[in-house]
Amino acid sequence: MWILLTLLVILVLSSMYREYSNLPTPDHLKCKESMLQQMFSDKCTPRNGIIRKTN
Repeated sequence: MWILLTLLVILVLSSMYREYSNLPTPDHLKCKESMLQQMFSDKCTPRNGIIRKTN
């Protein structure tokens, strides 16, 4: 149970770090298709509305 909780905390902290450090969005997240579909079909339909907030 502790191992699962530790992995979950690491995942949350890494997600927060990515959001607050303004890292570029990975290419596989810019498509509507899942990463698995992209691997087999080799197509990407761009998502609308992925706009990073700038302060």
